Amino acid sequence: MNSLTHINKKHLIGSLVILMALAMLMPNMLFAKDINFTGMLRSYTGARLSEGDVPITEQTADIKMEGWGENTHIMLNPYAYIGADGEPDIGMREAYLDLYFPSMDIRVGKQAIVWGEAEGAFITDIVSPQDLRSFILADFTEIRMGVPAVKADYFAGPLTFDAVWLPRFVPTDQPDPDSIWSTEQLKMMNNADQDMPDDDLENSEFFGKVSYFGAAFNGELMAGYAWDDNPVLEGDIDLTSSPPNTDDLSALHERYTVVGGSFSTTIGSVVLRSEAAAYLDRAFTAIETPGPPTRTLATSKHHQLHGLAGLDWSLYGVDMSSQYILQYIHDYDAALLSDEYDHTLTFRMRDSNMAETLTWELFTYVGFDPEDIENSTDALLRPSLTYSIEDGVEIQSGVEIFLGDESGKFGQYEDNTMAYVSLRWYF
Repeated sequence: MNSLTHINKKHLIGSLVILMALAMLMPNMLFAKDINFTGMLRSYTGARLSEGDVPITEQTADIKMEGWGENTHIMLNPYAYIGADGEPDIGMREAYLDLYFPSMDIRVGKQAIVWGEAEGAFITDIVSPQDLRSFILADFTEIRMGVPAVKADYFAGPLTFDAVWLPRFVPTDQPDPDSIWSTEQLKMMNNADQDMPDDDLENSEFFGKVSYFGAAFNGELMAGYAWDDNPVLEGDIDLTSSPPNTDDLSALHERYTVVGGSFSTTIGSVVLRSEAAAYLDRAFTAIETPGPPTRTLATSKHHQLHGLAGLDWSLYGVDMSSQYILQYIHDYDAALLSDEYDHTLTFRMRDSNMAETLTWELFTYVGFDPEDIENSTDALLRPSLTYSIEDGVEIQSGVEIFLGDESGKFGQYEDNTMAYVSLRWYF
């Protein structure tokens, strides 16, 4: 009875939030000159090859309602999702109002903010937190979560100046403890006491960016003062119990400063891309006392560098892209639960045939250690085939293949290698 009441309260609160947003934004919709409704309905089923089960059955409705006035634009993006447990998840991914001035645009409301040049990676693209409930397998557009924000863009010739204020902190959405994507460390985080920043103005997050769009190249410089979307662990783990007792653990979010930028240019038919960021005084989890009987975890702050170099090109009509991504922790301590270096390659191939009704794609992540490549390969292979049945209706099938050692970022999910089929209807 208590759990049912909790669920009903959660749904009631969610419904009230949506209704309040609609009440505030609908007058602008009604007085807008043009109103447009678009959206997507999707049915998705995934079966694990090694386990022979079907852990993923999803039904999703994603609707966008947009209205335009002479100097305004409004967006409502409600969604409804039903997973394998049958519990509905109803929410508002984005709900914002745009105000247009001669040399400035202002956007107010819940919004997903996308920065940088990376594909399938988040380096300077850290304003919006991530929805990782399905690891990184969700569509890239759905991984970024909407956050309450005020964003101002000022235009001065080829330069654009962006300022973003986030008055309320929103963390990364992690997998539930019973999810096939939950790891032992994530379960510890879920079970730990959640120490979240209070909803005070002094806990606001601030970001700024200047962009240049020119004929020869595009470039961005950014900076931010933010809370880390992913928490660190502090406290004691009792190793004498089975499973280990984590009641004395806390999961807390720490402040850090970020500076970075991105660059892209075209040489002939090849696009060169690069992006880098320095996270200053970022918090990491470290083992202070290994135990037994008690293992103590503590926070250790270090500078971290995160960057990539990428190429985009076309060969015999096949679109290709490749990226090298590096993460490095400065002044490394062996007690950290994170690696000093993290090397990842990504590669994408995509082509359309049969009058563009049939599209095949391969996207891969490959993690490796340059000093021991033969024994360190860690990979996710994502081949897919999409067939357009008619305008706005398509069916997609593919395989998510996890390879590597169980301690690897991808290899730990080797048992989750799965085949899937998805039917989408766009309107």
